[in-house]
Amino acid sequence: MKKIVGIIVCCLVLPYTAVAMTVEQRQRFLYYFYEAERLWQAEQFADAYSLFDYCHTLNPTDAITNRYLGHVYMGCDLPTQALPYYRQAWLAAPAECWKDYAILLYNTNEADNRAEAIKVMEKTTQYLPQDADLWEHLRDAYIGAREFKKALTAQDQLDKAVGYSAYSAINRYRIYVYMQKPKLAIAAIEQYLKEDPTNLQFLLYRIQLYESTGAKVKQLVPMYKEVLRLDPYNALILNNYAYLLATQKGDLTLAEKMSTKALQIEPANPIYLDTYAWILHLSGQNELAKLYIRQAVQQVQGQAVPKDIQNHYNIIYQQ
Repeated sequence: MKKIVGIIVCCLVLPYTAVAMTVEQRQRFLYYFYEAERLWQAEQFADAYSLFDYCHTLNPTDAITNRYLGHVYMGCDLPTQALPYYRQAWLAAPAECWKDYAILLYNTNEADNRAEAIKVMEKTTQYLPQDADLWEHLRDAYIGAREFKKALTAQDQLDKAVGYSAYSAINRYRIYVYMQKPKLAIAAIEQYLKEDPTNLQFLLYRIQLYESTGAKVKQLVPMYKEVLRLDPYNALILNNYAYLLATQKGDLTLAEKMSTKALQIEPANPIYLDTYAWILHLSGQNELAKLYIRQAVQQVQGQAVPKDIQNHYNIIYQQ
């Protein structure tokens, strides 16, 4: 068996010894177990494995012996062989050994194993109803399985364990986006902004969500202004605000001003060059617009020109 490098083990204080043993067998088991553990900590993995394997013959259901043997096989990049040991460890001590088994099942990327991983975590919540780490993994597993209502329930339990926070809000936002329910996602963002009204990231998420729902300009303009008040050199917001003003509000003077600021920050950004070219075109400066739209196309290096930029290029050069 090849050497195992860099394995971190979180062990229980004592091995589980559920199988009935004589006093002599138990003494032998404990002696070899602790010697195996010492060898493991000294990174003498092959010798440690031999002793753990012997302990396993004495007591095949002991949780920590099985857990160590699972770690051995994982360290040798043999997850299939590790799986039954982690399973036995979980069956013997579900509260302590759920994570190794559930995560390995989930990471196989097989549908049946992922479903089993969810069942393992669901059952473990009976033993650890307030374990935040467990609920967090279960929430993410539900999202992966597209069981979004269950994911929200898991987030509720996580909030009970650690309290409501920006992390909670962002996960609710993420789940509602997956569910294609932008209005509920907006509500999750708005709820957190009541507690932290100057959180720039959440203000940006709110703009993105409102735009996805087809919000009117009069709703969006104050949101852009608030972000730029907090972060006046945010090139992306300057660019997007400029495009909004030019195409929906018709305020070409302010749009050109905002677009110019974005280009001063990122002069080679093809999207910002495209925005500026389009504003120039709309304001009747078509010859200058040609210069900037040509630069936008040139800056798209080694990639297909985005459809919007190509459309603007075609229209500008038709005049």
